[in-house]
Amino acid sequence: MGKANETGLIRLIDARTVLVIVLCSGIASMFARSMATHLAYLCVMTAFLVLFGKGRQGLACVLVYGLAMGGLWLEVHHGILAFPSPLLLSMIYRMIPTMMSLYLLILIPSGKLTAGLRKLPMPAQMRLILVVMLRFAPTALLEFLEVRNAMRVRGFLGSLRKMLRSPMDTLEYALVPLIFRSLKVSDELSASAVVRGIEYPGHKESYYVSKLRGLDITCSGVALAACIVCCL
Repeated sequence: MGKANETGLIRLIDARTVLVIVLCSGIASMFARSMATHLAYLCVMTAFLVLFGKGRQGLACVLVYGLAMGGLWLEVHHGILAFPSPLLLSMIYRMIPTMMSLYLLILIPSGKLTAGLRKLPMPAQMRLILVVMLRFAPTALLEFLEVRNAMRVRGFLGSLRKMLRSPMDTLEYALVPLIFRSLKVSDELSASAVVRGIEYPGHKESYYVSKLRGLDITCSGVALAACIVCCL
């Protein structure tokens, strides 16, 4: 298992399996009957991250979950904290399992994701929209980090106090370049998908083999069972 994780066990799983995990995580996060069942589903998602060699990220999510739950308990029962609000903390701890599943989806290569979506009964235009949506967020985050580093090297972004004291400068030097770069990235992602033949109506072949294996069936079954238990 350790050797498989070093080479990327996430590359051995089918994209449809991760989509099932994302769907089950969203349902469980929204319709969990109690905090105990929601916490149990969080443990399941943490086990998934550990299985795919992302245990550090899983522990970080558990830490954020614990901080949100602790802050919510202090605000509701003791009124110690005034910020953030209980509603915001509730949204944070509710959405963490879904964010963990989306992180697994981001790790899947674009070609493998497209090959898995081709197995689903959906129009080609819908597949194109899903591929661009699922790939835009991590790409936009990378672009934001590059813009921030470039602006900091040029001296446009200073300390946090300076950024808060001059919010309009921060917007001009950081967010405006990010918006224009995001527009360019979205066009490039769409063009890349079209060039690879996503709109071609005939039969397509892929570098990745989209096939359900024993690992896919096991992971999908665990996620579905945990979702049913969490909601019922």
